[in-house]
Amino acid sequence: MFRRLGLITLIIISLSIFFCSCETAVIISDGVYLVEMAEFDENGYKDFVEFVVKNGKVTSINANGYSEIDGSLKTKSEEIRREMEAINGTYPEKYYRDLVNEYIGSGGTKVDVIAGATLSSENFFKLMEVAKNAAKTGDTSIRIVEID
Repeated sequence: MFRRLGLITLIIISLSIFFCSCETAVIISDGVYLVEMAEFDENGYKDFVEFVVKNGKVTSINANGYSEIDGSLKTKSEEIRREMEAINGTYPEKYYRDLVNEYIGSGGTKVDVIAGATLSSENFFKLMEVAKNAAKTGDTSIRIVEID
């Protein structure tokens, strides 16, 4: 009697674990997902992310910003690097890398704002949320995120 009850309980637990894990598993489609802010920020840069999925797994995330004036990348600006590093101890190449690494390391569940790069951090979170949703549907069209 107790063996049968134990076996039934084990089967019920196993099935509930199986169904729960299947329902919470997120399937993402292969592709390149590009998402950018709708407007340039007060410094004349527009943040963007490029989210690449291959074989159902994220293979790379590129986060950056490009200049309204000449299209140059924020991470390549020595002027921004000098100014930010002196004041905040960070700069675009470093804080984008830190955001991406923390995002990947946490599976996107817990990423902190980078001190000294609050606006870029908040934009990164918004952009990644849109990119993840696009990957769930497989829509690789360029997505634009409005500033709140």
